[in-house]
Amino acid sequence: MSNINNYGVDMNNKQIKNLYSIEAVQDLSHEAAATISGGVLDLSDKRGGEGRRVNNIANTQRSLGGFNNKASWYEVTGNKDWLVYTGENFTGTFKRLRAGTKGNFTGSFNNNIASVKPG
Repeated sequence: MSNINNYGVDMNNKQIKNLYSIEAVQDLSHEAAATISGGVLDLSDKRGGEGRRVNNIANTQRSLGGFNNKASWYEVTGNKDWLVYTGENFTGTFKRLRAGTKGNFTGSFNNNIASVKPG
C-alpha cells in the first residue's frame, strides 16, 4: 500500500493526485502524439492554417459539429491518410488527404467538410 501512496494515488478518493508522479507518464508534443497514434488531422477555417482551428482529430468524426462547412485548410501528420466528406455521416463527395501533407481546400471542398475518418 505504501508503494501506491508513493505514486500519488489516494485510495480513499480513488484519484490520482499527480499524474506525472507515475513512472512513464509524460506530456507529449503534437508531433509525438501523432507518431504514436499513427497520425492526426488538423483543420482551420482560414487558408494557410490561420484562423480558428480544430487540432488533433485522431479518430472518426461523423460530424464536425460547429466546425461543419468551415474548413479551408488541412494538415495530416503521421502515416495514415484521411477521408473528408462534404456531408455528415460520410455522405456526399469525398477526398483523400494523403499522410504527411497539408494545404488549402479548393473547389467544392472549400468550406464544405462535414465528416472525416482515417482512410
